[in-house]
Amino acid sequence: MLCGAGMFVGDIGGAAAVRFVRSPLASGLIRAVRGPAYTIADLDADGVGNIEAVLHRPDYVRLAQPLLARERVRYVGEPVAVVVGATAAEAEDLAEQVELDIEPLPAAVGLEAALAPGAPLVHPDEAESNVMLAGEMATPELAEALERAHAVVELEVTSGRQAALPLEARGSHAVTERFGGRTTLHASIQAPHMIRTVICDLLGMPEADLRVVAPDVGGAFGQKLPLAREDAVVVWLSRRLGRPVAWIEDRNENLMASWHSREQRYRLRAGFSAEAHLEALQADVAANVGAWPCYPITWGVEPLMALAELPGPYTLEHYGVRSRGVASHTCPMSPYRGVSRPVITLALERLMDIAAARLEIDPVEIRRRNLQSDFPHISPTGLRHDEGTYREAMELAVSHVDLGAFRARQHAARAAGGPQPGIGICTFSERTGYGTPAFAARAMGVTPGFENVELSMDPSGYVTLRIGASPHGQGLETALSQIVADELGTDPGRVRVVASDTDRTPYGWGSFASRAMVLAGGATYLAAQKLATQLGSLAAEVL
Repeated sequence: MLCGAGMFVGDIGGAAAVRFVRSPLASGLIRAVRGPAYTIADLDADGVGNIEAVLHRPDYVRLAQPLLARERVRYVGEPVAVVVGATAAEAEDLAEQVELDIEPLPAAVGLEAALAPGAPLVHPDEAESNVMLAGEMATPELAEALERAHAVVELEVTSGRQAALPLEARGSHAVTERFGGRTTLHASIQAPHMIRTVICDLLGMPEADLRVVAPDVGGAFGQKLPLAREDAVVVWLSRRLGRPVAWIEDRNENLMASWHSREQRYRLRAGFSAEAHLEALQADVAANVGAWPCYPITWGVEPLMALAELPGPYTLEHYGVRSRGVASHTCPMSPYRGVSRPVITLALERLMDIAAARLEIDPVEIRRRNLQSDFPHISPTGLRHDEGTYREAMELAVSHVDLGAFRARQHAARAAGGPQPGIGICTFSERTGYGTPAFAARAMGVTPGFENVELSMDPSGYVTLRIGASPHGQGLETALSQIVADELGTDPGRVRVVASDTDRTPYGWGSFASRAMVLAGGATYLAAQKLATQLGSLAAEVL
């Protein structure tokens, strides 16, 4: 990469250019599409299916999402039609010739607008409101605990909509063989095997007829985990036209129509004892999940994480929460870096600071009294916290900055009336290593989680590790090579890691949610141990 030898989707070349014609309106009825473009009618004629991101919950609204807008548009940037040109410039010209006749409708843009009484409905035929999911739980005697609390602190925290903004925007390149009809898709994605499965389901083709490769990926951050409608359309176009086609997303498209994240609102009500112990927490969480769910994670990913993980690293007995996923006429959401955890942390840490001021206690001390210290710790939502060093980590940070001396400088600056230095204290816990049990508990339509690896040694002593995970810049190959080398007693330079190609690797769920090193690394460790045992047996016979 440093030598300029990287290969991204946009570097492949040799393909006709694909350009999507997108809605300029947040909400409207499609009256007509005129011009040299393919529309949903063409996909329907070929029997192309709809995306169905399923969550088996009674409070979840299930939808069938077409690959191009059908009858309605629901957000600015939604793909309505697609054109193919010999060059990118020609495709751009063709797209400009396409006329979208869309009758404007009232739109609910933003969380508060979507929740307002009488708000325009994003999916009026499927749901009576814009609440697509509503999880709720409460431990016994929550109300009583808040009633008897020495101090009750209330707080509202909101988070603005964010975009992942990878250096390389999305893109896909599909080639269909003239003989045999097999298609190869190169795409800037995080989960090649999963993408292959769902595209084949949509197009009604065997998985053996589609090879998916993720070449070098210039940043993903969760935005490239879900299925992109555009990637499926590119495969369909290549097979329909019998020619190579490629779509390279531009920055405007990426900002407007790629997955967004974290437009959320948290309303907290917390009860503290006179000794500043957090005794009860009541929360109302609302997440703007956009116009459509993402596959396969669904639009429950943000609100349900908030529900389950809001207590964070703190000891808490009484907890209640309502967490809603709210549809709006805005770009859909995907699980971007940490999903809801940054907003959870902001809300909870701000709560601690306000409580410290109310109870006239140092912000460090209030955390010291409430951080978990007995392990394993079971949260009110049933999450098991393995042994951690939350207090110890905080004490190290406080010692490192010499907080006492810093406070003295603050007081001196305040007395002098000049600029005052500031400092913040933040503690949080992060759930990592999501495996099959964690995903099974979510009751999604598919259950990701497991990882497979295949390890072999050739007669020359070189080792090949094939993994289902899909690295894109985390250094996973280096770490896995070291694991293999340590177990086999060889040099990491003799270990080759093969990844991100469905033809050459076992089925896996990709790289996301801080899980690849835990699961692929664990599988690699077990495989290396097995190979080491086999080598030891062979060596024993020779010696």
